[in-house]
Amino acid sequence: MKNTANPGTDTGTSAGPGPGPGFARFLTVFTLISRIPVNRRFEADFSRADFWLPALSPLVSLAALAGFGAGMALTGSFFLAALSSLALQYFLFNLFHLDGLVDSADALLPVASRERRLEILKDPRLGTYGFFCGLLVLSARIGAMWILAEEGVYFSFLAASLLAAPAAGRAAAALIALRLAPARPDGLGSLMKGFSAGRIALGSLFALAPALAFSWVAGSWLLAIVMAACATLAAILAAFAVGRAYRTALGGFTGDALGAAIEIGEALALILSGIVLRQLSSFL
Repeated sequence: MKNTANPGTDTGTSAGPGPGPGFARFLTVFTLISRIPVNRRFEADFSRADFWLPALSPLVSLAALAGFGAGMALTGSFFLAALSSLALQYFLFNLFHLDGLVDSADALLPVASRERRLEILKDPRLGTYGFFCGLLVLSARIGAMWILAEEGVYFSFLAASLLAAPAAGRAAAALIALRLAPARPDGLGSLMKGFSAGRIALGSLFALAPALAFSWVAGSWLLAIVMAACATLAAILAAFAVGRAYRTALGGFTGDALGAAIEIGEALALILSGIVLRQLSSFL
């Protein structure tokens, strides 16, 4: 996940009055994780990125659900609706994270020196390892969405999972920044510092609130428990796997590690939800 400024954002200091500190922290993370232009000028402030990384997840879920709903309304085809969901979510939010995943695969999977791995992370070209891992994650997401839609009544399982999965991925990214030191003194990783486990937990709880509320409205506390448990487990597993790989290869994390954790965490949450709900569908 490259430290690339949002094309519609200027994070320099404006001559006029800027947003307050809290809103500036929100905008800082929002412009980092999304491709939605923000024209208002503000001073970048990453001091609460540990909270806002997961807390912004409901916006990602909204894009995924809107894409799926539009696809179903226009085509009536689940497969095209799933593609529409991925297209809107990735165009607005996840393309930066997918870039981090494929760069991580190209850098960490081959045998190479630490210096060579860091060079590969900066290389914009896509390699075989990155292509394969990116395709695998996207295919796994569609497969998991198929299981969830097949088992859920009127897509309720799929809707709940799309509300929960983005929280898992972004919590995983925050956990990596909490546990590891940056691999180099510059870049996005160097800005992610001073993270707090308490703020990550609070942001994750805020992010999961729509999924839990939807499950309650759907009349199933068991569905809410499954969503919370699968999202939590997916975040921990993704953070552990990506963090361990980066610690072993580079001794710390980079911005690409955060993107990889987000992609793997989201996919894992959908897969785990699909497996568990398939087994529990008779009780729901």
